[in-house]
Amino acid sequence: MSRMPKAYAGMVADQQTTVRLSRLAESPINPGRVVTLGSADDKAVEGGAGMFLGIAMADRTLSPEQNGVFAVGDTVGYVARPALIWCVAKVGVNAGDAAAYDLSTGELNLLGTPIPNSNYASSAASGELVKLRLQ
Repeated sequence: MSRMPKAYAGMVADQQTTVRLSRLAESPINPGRVVTLGSADDKAVEGGAGMFLGIAMADRTLSPEQNGVFAVGDTVGYVARPALIWCVAKVGVNAGDAAAYDLSTGELNLLGTPIPNSNYASSAASGELVKLRLQ
């Protein structure tokens, strides 16, 4: 019997009250990555230069064929501020570092597009899970 991991990308990391919203995916969207406003008010894309919306939450009800990734047209849930959510660090980060993301992939890093009022709440090496705090 396999066990569910202790944490995974897109998992809300605590029980504080968060703003959770949803939009239709205009591109494939991975949980734990930045979502920005798409071509219309009800659309979202992974990464991108549009208005920052939040971080995509994981959805355990997606079909196994999707490997946890939201397909174009799926409803993608995301957390806005305030929130604490698990993500994968593209590069090594330290707790307290200001958070940024890669415009083309939505992956979290240190030197990409800054996410205002956010920081890493834990430390992680490249490719490891990290807690991101949106304030």
